[in-house]
Amino acid sequence: MITFEMARAATAERSKQLVDFTQRIVATPSLSGLEGDVAAIIVAELKKLAFDEVWTDDVGNIIGKISGSSGPSIMLNGHMDVVDPGPADGWPYPAYSGAVIEGELWGRGSVDMKGPVASMIYAAAQFKQLNVKPAGDVLMTVAVMEEIGGLGSDFLVTHTSADAAIVGEPSRNELRLGHRGRIELQVKFHGRSAHASVPNLAVNPHFAAAEFLKALPNLKLGDDPILGPATIAPTLYQTDQQSANVIPSEVTLFLDWRNVPSETIDVAVEKIATFLSELSAASPIVKECRPEVAVTRADLKTYPGAVRNFASVFPAFATHPDSPIAQAAKKTIRGANGKLSSADASQGKVWQFATDGGHLNSAGIPCVGFGPGDDRLAHTNQERLGIADLEQSTATYSPLIVALGEALESGTS
Repeated sequence: MITFEMARAATAERSKQLVDFTQRIVATPSLSGLEGDVAAIIVAELKKLAFDEVWTDDVGNIIGKISGSSGPSIMLNGHMDVVDPGPADGWPYPAYSGAVIEGELWGRGSVDMKGPVASMIYAAAQFKQLNVKPAGDVLMTVAVMEEIGGLGSDFLVTHTSADAAIVGEPSRNELRLGHRGRIELQVKFHGRSAHASVPNLAVNPHFAAAEFLKALPNLKLGDDPILGPATIAPTLYQTDQQSANVIPSEVTLFLDWRNVPSETIDVAVEKIATFLSELSAASPIVKECRPEVAVTRADLKTYPGAVRNFASVFPAFATHPDSPIAQAAKKTIRGANGKLSSADASQGKVWQFATDGGHLNSAGIPCVGFGPGDDRLAHTNQERLGIADLEQSTATYSPLIVALGEALESGTS
């Protein structure tokens, strides 16, 4: 096994290489669908660190394997794509600099989530570094297109599995036990177009959309004892017109539904459809605009060239605080850094955003979350990762892998 002391010493020995690798991948742009350059760097690093097997699947996900004995297999999961950095003048240092300033590594993806990916890779490699054979296989998975719905991990689980997974999204080096999901819905209202000077000739779908928006807060949503209440937020609003002097014939309203596990895709669509039907019965303009609801789908092209029609859905997941892997994770994280989280130690925390853990959990792979970085800095022009946090997580992952394997073995013995 690998103890905390062994992991800390191994991390210190390779600290310079770890930081250098993190800087190089942060300095390599990798928007969703354009991850090829950073994927090549990651593959080369996995081979350099003597992973037993390294391969890339059809959509571009990277899988590195440390071969273990016959015990439970543990997956480490991260992603290589990042969101757009936005205007350059808002960044204190260039978005793709990877600059280390006063102990913090700056740049898009430093927190979300190239820093955590680098940390997991170097932690998994400690089994080789220390010449310790893990109880079961350790799979390092780095997915594509997480930022636009998780296409990579959704495909990954069709050909790769494990007995448990650690999702490395930023958690301030605290335990995370799940998150609400995300379902992107489109509600369309079909009217009749006309010149804006003769509105009496039109059926204006704006008024139907307004009725819907006014009533939407009355829709009863689910609640979960671990994840809390679901929410719906109207986000984008589109019409089929570009001219301000034309009444559109169609309005599309986008809804961001942060769902709990009981609210599946089918349940969500049916709930909105029923709500629209009831609203149509009470409102002539809504009825006349024949509202319909659908989950957003799109053809997405991955960097190797594979095209997949993908629904914009992240499943919710919750790992019970009393489960064997949650208990093992709590004990390990507390032992590694002297704290669990600012939440009640008997419960842990959940992420407010969705992760690929939802796709893994839906495929039957139980998950816990743990990663370096302040998640509140993700997707901002202040994104940066403390080097000390990076090293702390790297010294925690390998004992955490051991602890999860032991917990799973105890649970089946």
